[in-house]
Amino acid sequence: MNLRHMRRSALVVPAILILGIAGCGSDDADLPASVTTPEMSPQSAATGADLPDEEPGATENVPSGPEIEETPLQPAPSRPDNNTSRGGSGSAFSGTLGPAAKQSGDGTFLSVTGIRVGEHNGFTRIVVDLAGQGDQPGYDLRYVDAAYAAGSGDPIAVSGDAILAFNVTGWGYPFDTGVDPYSGPKTIGGPASGSVAEIEVGTFNEGVAQMFVGVRGGQREFTAMTLTNPPRVVLDISD
Repeated sequence: MNLRHMRRSALVVPAILILGIAGCGSDDADLPASVTTPEMSPQSAATGADLPDEEPGATENVPSGPEIEETPLQPAPSRPDNNTSRGGSGSAFSGTLGPAAKQSGDGTFLSVTGIRVGEHNGFTRIVVDLAGQGDQPGYDLRYVDAAYAAGSGDPIAVSGDAILAFNVTGWGYPFDTGVDPYSGPKTIGGPASGSVAEIEVGTFNEGVAQMFVGVRGGQREFTAMTLTNPPRVVLDISD
């Protein structure tokens, strides 16, 4: 083979290689790109256990606040108007320290006919008996520092360690109620034991019958409700 033929052959071979590579490029366009991944054990691939930890974010460096203890919700009241619940015999009394109030109904004009107090299992009960027009009395109950007569502002002495103002609303004059006014004692002693030391009757005026309850042992929880046939207001104070 002479030198001229060898040079011509050397030029032809690279040209053929270039054309072959260009032709293969169009056939691979639809294939997915090859990705090289490091080898992982089966556990690493599933859970990432062998992967390096990520840098902590900014929020991870913020100290958490104090843990908040959740307070369980109180059970719904099972008695009318008392806003509390009481279990069966032997259970603890559950009530409120007030204030607590209920508005009297329209057209209610009632006279106080009696005030009763008695000790029960775990609480002392006061019942205000009423009579007259309508059967929807109301009440307003709250602890006060001192007792004063409505209207005159005269102080009223009340025995006990705390004073619970007890106003019955829906009170009316005899010409509205058709019933004689209250003629009972102004001071009603409580049971020898229990939470009620005494009840002091204040003034009856402007739709309100005013009373003050002397409570033994400081402020105690109470509940209140109204009843009908005959109309009454019932106040229970925890012992």
